[in-house]
Amino acid sequence: AELNIFAIQGRTLSLKASIIGFFGILLLVLGVAGYWRADLLQAEFHQLAIAQGFTPRTIQITGRNHTKKQEIVAIANQMKGRSIFAIDLIELRKNILTLGWVEDAVIIRTLPEKLEIHLLERQPVALLQTPDGHQLIDAGGAIITGAYPSDFSHLVVASGSGAALRVSFILDILRSEPELFADVWAVQYVSERRWDIHMRSGLTIRLPEQDPLVAWSQLAKLEQETAITERDLAAIDLRVPGQLVVEPNIPIRGKGRKT
Repeated sequence: AELNIFAIQGRTLSLKASIIGFFGILLLVLGVAGYWRADLLQAEFHQLAIAQGFTPRTIQITGRNHTKKQEIVAIANQMKGRSIFAIDLIELRKNILTLGWVEDAVIIRTLPEKLEIHLLERQPVALLQTPDGHQLIDAGGAIITGAYPSDFSHLVVASGSGAALRVSFILDILRSEPELFADVWAVQYVSERRWDIHMRSGLTIRLPEQDPLVAWSQLAKLEQETAITERDLAAIDLRVPGQLVVEPNIPIRGKGRKT
């Protein structure tokens, strides 16, 4: 999405005319003010730049989908009325990167009066289960601050120590079999070695530490032939290569009560 933060109306000179006029006056100022201290000369330089129209009149944002408009506006408003040369692009980029949804940013200064900010936003891949509740994470495992997890309830829930950093790996494997993946609601990283896959039906699929892709593909083939995941099972254990162990879903009988 493209967003123009502010577009100030006023006299607009051609770029060539602006630069020639600006630097002509600048050379005159430097000639008569060479004895000034550097900080005073710098202040005079920026005042001259503003007078000649070298101030941000348009700030164009591209790549914004989830980043809140008011967050960008707050940063952009700090540049109003300043010389375009006084804007530290490195510092501006650092400020933008503090926004939770922003993974990277490219800023282009176009003379005399335009700044372009190109955002690369984080791509949410899963909901991480934490002591503070579910947190939205990106492919690198970073928590996306400022996001509302409830808006992404369709994503898989990931849990277990080290799960955030490895969840993209297992999701890529699971997506290789779309029909099976459609019924996955959670993944659990067990002992930081392997994954348990929890289906919406309550079935748990235990993948092996080695070659989980092979095991998942074999299960998908078996599913097409026998619809095994639709049976009344508690778990399918694929941890032993070449073997499939099923655990029936045996209900726990109540102890009854005395009469």
